[in-house]
Amino acid sequence: MTNKVFITGMGRSGTTLIEKLLTNHPEIDMLSQPFPLIFIFLKSIFLESLGIKKYYVLNDDFENMNFEQKDFDLFLSKLVVDKIWIKKAFENMINYSGQYTKNCHLDISEINKEIHGFLEIFEASLNRFNLKNKKYIGSKEVMCEEFTPYLCRNRFKSIVVVRDPRDVVVSANYPKEDKHFGNKKPTLFILRTWRKSIDYLNYLRKNKNFIYIKYEDLVTDPYNTLNKITFFLDLEPFAKNHFDAGIYDRDGSLWQANSSFDTKTSFISSQSVGGYKKILSSDEINYIESICKYEMDLMGYTLDTIPNKKIIKNFRDYFIESSEHLDKNYSSLDENVEKELARYGKYNN
Repeated sequence: MTNKVFITGMGRSGTTLIEKLLTNHPEIDMLSQPFPLIFIFLKSIFLESLGIKKYYVLNDDFENMNFEQKDFDLFLSKLVVDKIWIKKAFENMINYSGQYTKNCHLDISEINKEIHGFLEIFEASLNRFNLKNKKYIGSKEVMCEEFTPYLCRNRFKSIVVVRDPRDVVVSANYPKEDKHFGNKKPTLFILRTWRKSIDYLNYLRKNKNFIYIKYEDLVTDPYNTLNKITFFLDLEPFAKNHFDAGIYDRDGSLWQANSSFDTKTSFISSQSVGGYKKILSSDEINYIESICKYEMDLMGYTLDTIPNKKIIKNFRDYFIESSEHLDKNYSSLDENVEKELARYGKYNN
């Protein structure tokens, strides 16, 4: 029997590293963002059914989402699409940069006329690829945590990756080379997306089909951290020298990390941990810690500053490019400042 595994988390948190490491296990075959638009399209359909139209549909934390999780789970269980919908979704991804693993074939003749529920959509989409015959197959998609409760209930093993939000902001907004997160985004927008991972971590903490991994643990103590995952999946652990020759992609080629901090490497590197200290201003660090204090305390991240309401009131982003989808002053908009001040008081008084 082939089991399913799903990896997600905030973009720039190490989800790709986890995916590549796991696909080096002889009993796992993982795809890297094979059908991101399907998650986006389905979330958009759900929100539109509630009268909500927005561009960034995967970026809100619990405090700012406009729906109940149980309603989204029900939507995922009851939705029906046809094979033409699947075909169009994959056609839309042909030139989409967010799809890393490109599909091997588009033959949809074997798909039933109607596909019922997200579980069947997911499996039909996986079947677009030449997956190997392993004990586990699955995929990694970023910022899709809201899909994990449904997947966990349907016996998918789900893994959420978490990283220090200060390093996430640097990786997203101050990359040395490739802009994996696009143009510079308002800091609050990134942090609300980051908080979403912690929200679902708490929501699913007791679910037997769920586990979370901290990026810092993975790169500083890789084998013990990976052993937590192999134990979770009921697989043999990695040998202590497994990655001495580097990390390989599923096609057998040597993989190079897509780090925004380091020189590209084919090995597990901890050089990026704490990299924010060299790049972020003191105001940015103080703001991040004030916005995320509750979650950072929960995850064991040490604060460098004393969080406070004043920084939330007065913080301003700089050099954010204008966008038709996102106000460049998002972090300092009155309504967002008021929400964050209220949230700060709720969690920190």
